[in-house]
Amino acid sequence: MSSTLTSCPTSTSCFVSGNVATISGVVPGLFKGALVGTDAYLAYQNSQGGLDGRKFKLISEDDAFSCNNNKAQTQSLVGQPGVIALTGSFSLEDNCGGQIVAAHPDFPDVSVTLDPTTAALPNVISPQPLAQGMATGPLMYFKQKFPTAYQHVGTLVANAGSAPAQWVGEQAAMIHEGYKIVYQREYGPLETDFTSDILKMEQAGVQMVVLISVDQSLTSRFLAQAHTQGWHPQVIWGGASTYTTTIVQQAGGPSVANGFYLEQAAALYLGQDQSSVPEVGEFLKWVHGLYPGFVPDLFTLYGWTSAQLYVQGLKQAGANPTSQSLLNSLKQITSFDANGLLAPANPAGHEPASCYLLAKIVNGDFQRVDMPPSGFRCDGTYYHAS
Repeated sequence: MSSTLTSCPTSTSCFVSGNVATISGVVPGLFKGALVGTDAYLAYQNSQGGLDGRKFKLISEDDAFSCNNNKAQTQSLVGQPGVIALTGSFSLEDNCGGQIVAAHPDFPDVSVTLDPTTAALPNVISPQPLAQGMATGPLMYFKQKFPTAYQHVGTLVANAGSAPAQWVGEQAAMIHEGYKIVYQREYGPLETDFTSDILKMEQAGVQMVVLISVDQSLTSRFLAQAHTQGWHPQVIWGGASTYTTTIVQQAGGPSVANGFYLEQAAALYLGQDQSSVPEVGEFLKWVHGLYPGFVPDLFTLYGWTSAQLYVQGLKQAGANPTSQSLLNSLKQITSFDANGLLAPANPAGHEPASCYLLAKIVNGDFQRVDMPPSGFRCDGTYYHAS
């Protein structure tokens, strides 16, 4: 297995794309997965012979959690001869690089973004498009499953980059579905103690804790600290960033983490769905083979599926594609599910998935709950907040 970060003689012998991710900085390794997943998928394609006799090459940049870096690196890649697109980038500072992408409307950015303004750009084509809002299916499910708890919701929101803006849409969807949020707070990236929040939630009568705007490390700490305080709300559920292999161990073991719910628009790509979704096995094979010891996460999935969408666009862009012809091709892809890794979305139409997967930690591992053995639940719509 060979990384695509190695040199390539000329742009005529390789398809060259760029990737900007947060790898160092205040939280080291934060979104390294975006690079890993992108590199892994392109390396997989190279093992199949590349495309039309040309291999794939990736140029990696690390914005170190800096807006200025993100903007400058995006500018450098967009202006670099031979670079045909951005692929698999991920950063909470992507609103800064988004200004550069906006100024180059013929240059495609095939990445997942959390910034609403960047996501709306016509040249941003994402495997999981972002819109201000949220799929209603999970909200309907938890409302029916816990018919009193949804009126007493507590939540925490990461105060970093574009996360608060994304929460605005999610909150609007929850309110639309009748949820009542009685406690919420934005937290900083270096905070580790949420005991005060737990005590305040308990005092406010919180019965449902929703952790869809936080990462796995906060979720683990929250579960551990709630357990220490002897506080057990009816349900705690999180979004895609809380699905990791380490959440149980870091929370303090199965006795602490059991019962935690997960909702996401992706298969259980860390291995639980490998027998029913073959792409899970391919994903894990290449990530582990190319980066031994690396633990895949949501951002690794984003990188892999972004690169997959990029390659699909190139395949349909004709001989000797340019940035513009690639973008034209990508704008024809109205349904994409990454061979079952993702719930179907419409990249060209910037329409997010409305289908979803539900899982629960049982005996220390994530298991599908109220779900078929494969596929997704499609019993709701996508609520657009604006």
